[in-house]
Amino acid sequence: AWSNPHTPAMPAKSAAQMAKEAKAKRQQAAALRGGAVASKDKKVETDEVAEAVDEAAVALKEISCSGSVSKSVADAQLAAARNVTGVLGSHPLSRDLKILSFSLGLHGKRLIEDTFLELSYGNRYGLLGANGSGKSTFLTSLASRELPIPDHIDIFHLDEEAEPSERTALEAVIDVVREKVEKLEKLSELILETAGPDAEVLQDIYDRIDRMDPATFEVRATEILMGLGFSEAFLKKRTRDLSGGWRMRVALARALLSQPAMLLLDEPTNH
Repeated sequence: AWSNPHTPAMPAKSAAQMAKEAKAKRQQAAALRGGAVASKDKKVETDEVAEAVDEAAVALKEISCSGSVSKSVADAQLAAARNVTGVLGSHPLSRDLKILSFSLGLHGKRLIEDTFLELSYGNRYGLLGANGSGKSTFLTSLASRELPIPDHIDIFHLDEEAEPSERTALEAVIDVVREKVEKLEKLSELILETAGPDAEVLQDIYDRIDRMDPATFEVRATEILMGLGFSEAFLKKRTRDLSGGWRMRVALARALLSQPAMLLLDEPTNH
């Protein structure tokens, strides 16, 4: 093979550039599809559009929970034993969360009574308390949305390690997040067809896809796992061959790659 030494090499694209280009392509495709839908049928009934948007909101909530629903949240018996009350005190569209008159009980025992809860976007919080004081119950009540948490605040509750499987550690991280992005993209296409490009829920979906940045999945997943102590050889190990502690790091990497608005960690270092 021959190359001209005087020809300048093309600079490699950074992850940020790749993400920006991918976002622009998605927005352009959405605009083209939306225009086609609008010109195709401008007589869609208002109630049909509203119904389509409502269904999309429900589907979006289900997608947000996929891959991030912990055993604690899925435990119906524990859910029945919890008694949670509170009133949303922040703006419904705010990234910050304020709950007024927050009370939490378990099996009839009051753990939190008439308290003001405030979680500001971008901040990190730690829970201190004796065993049995209700720390895990509190996190599970948040993850279960037993409080009036706006739907646009997606939640990832981490309280157990990743499942053992034939997938490598890297695949186990990427596959779960990629599946979520694919579901979001299909949902956005459905909304464009049924409700048009002006549906507010579309922007929420695009924002979530942009946060996860699908154009750089493998690069970022590798960086996250190596930051958690994985070597290149360990990245290729099947998760069924990893100990519970290493699979906990895989689960944490999934959460970090997903970029949720609210990340709840229930004693991950115990594993």
